[in-house]
Amino acid sequence: MKRPAGVIAVDVGNTAVKLSLRSNDLAADKKAADAANPDWIHQSFALDRSRWCESLVDWVREQSGNDVVSEASQWRIASVNQRASDPLCQLIQRSFPQSTSRLISYRDVPMPVDVDSPAQLGIDRLLSAFAARNRYAAPLVVIDAGSAVTVDLVNAAGAFAGGAILPGLTLQTNALTMGTAALPMIDWQNSDVVSIPGRNTVGAIRLGVLTSVTASIDRLIAHYSERLSEADQAPVVILCGGDAAVISPHIQNKHVTHTHLVCQGLLDLD
Repeated sequence: MKRPAGVIAVDVGNTAVKLSLRSNDLAADKKAADAANPDWIHQSFALDRSRWCESLVDWVREQSGNDVVSEASQWRIASVNQRASDPLCQLIQRSFPQSTSRLISYRDVPMPVDVDSPAQLGIDRLLSAFAARNRYAAPLVVIDAGSAVTVDLVNAAGAFAGGAILPGLTLQTNALTMGTAALPMIDWQNSDVVSIPGRNTVGAIRLGVLTSVTASIDRLIAHYSERLSEADQAPVVILCGGDAAVISPHIQNKHVTHTHLVCQGLLDLD
């Protein structure tokens, strides 16, 4: 089978669509390039942005100089948000009729899945675990800090063994704001130092929510480690997701941070 002229990995989440684009002939934007993988470039499109679908397609054209979509490029799409992925897939087909697109399911990922209902497993969780396993020796704990925070275990045999899901930073602060009369919204992207104890309402919310997430992560890592065999090494802990930079300094367990892990998993597929 002819190798695709280019590969476009698309991670359709609940609040944004992330892309990683790979080709031998990229007109790469150096600001978007991954230093560890200079043949890849990345971009994110917020779903609340007007005409985000059209902006995404325009960006791919600009970055590729049309080479990546000229013959047999392949779009690999992982989606946990059908309302966003359906119009995107339709626009891709209209805009790049010579390209092919694959909506990835768990059956496409060459990794054992040891959970009750593999078809109900979020494809983003599986792809992150797959990409992590391709780069580190199992066992692994893979944390994706996005709209929800997932903390998943790859066991010593290299199988996805399940995990935990908890509300992310923004979901928790939104719940406080919506459920009370006076508590404000929190901007998690600013770099305010977390005060212990919180010295004002915003500081108290930041400390409370951040502690609830990071303490849960540390406790779950301990739970998973206790269930590994004594012969197994301690799990490597890998952190990804949009809020990774915010929570990383507050996780007690040693860990490594990776960006674009879902897209890396898509690019690792055959």
